[in-house]
Amino acid sequence: MFRLLIGLSILGLGLAGTTFQSGGLPMPDGRIVGGTETDITHYPHQISMRYRGNHRCGGSIIASNIIVSAAHCVNTLKGVEDLSIIAGTTSTIWPTGQELRVREFIMHEKYRSLNNDYDVTILILDGDFVFNESVQPIALAKERPEHDTVVTVTGWGTTSEGGVISNNLQEVEVNVVENAKCKSAYSITLTSRMLCAGVNGGGKDACQGDSGGPLILNNELLGIVSWGTGCARPKYPGVYASVPELHSWIVATRDANAKVGSIDFL
Repeated sequence: MFRLLIGLSILGLGLAGTTFQSGGLPMPDGRIVGGTETDITHYPHQISMRYRGNHRCGGSIIASNIIVSAAHCVNTLKGVEDLSIIAGTTSTIWPTGQELRVREFIMHEKYRSLNNDYDVTILILDGDFVFNESVQPIALAKERPEHDTVVTVTGWGTTSEGGVISNNLQEVEVNVVENAKCKSAYSITLTSRMLCAGVNGGGKDACQGDSGGPLILNNELLGIVSWGTGCARPKYPGVYASVPELHSWIVATRDANAKVGSIDFL
């Protein structure tokens, strides 16, 4: 089953002000497939994109008022009225941290929903996050690593296909899969703007709810969780929008909309 990884609308958490601290109904514990629980201070760039209070997708902070995520997370939305970003929280059940509304999103002009090529969007926030140990921007990778390189994906996605959204942030290590090998699984749907990662035999992967979230290497954003066939299936790696191939667009769009002086190391 082909998957996009947009979150299931399970949580019913309402919007608050700039600082968010609210409760919700308990849910069964879950995790990114094959992963373990982690803390937001280890991945302070990670955010939860909320639609009408529900976790929808992941994303990464790249400036105090700019998030990068997957285009397929927003391409069906008619506007931004019900869209917000929470940063600095480990839990989706008892989120603590900072919340800002989305003012505008800009999808890559070449994005194609047919095969998720150029699956990247920039979200411009209606305010600025205050950076601290739980809220930080991440640098952008400029080069692809060699195949088999160990990389990390994080998120609140489901523990299995069709499962429940995780209570707490999860991390899992996977290996970069060379595109030639990945094409044997996905054929013509794979493009040079995509990067594959998984493990031999399956069992570790991003899943529903992880879309838009980060694939990282050496504290740099290497990929954006995009799509795949099922979750953690053998012979079907996860597919990510490749940041090195999309680097110039991300930087240009960020710089055109970021607050002056908000970030200077990307």
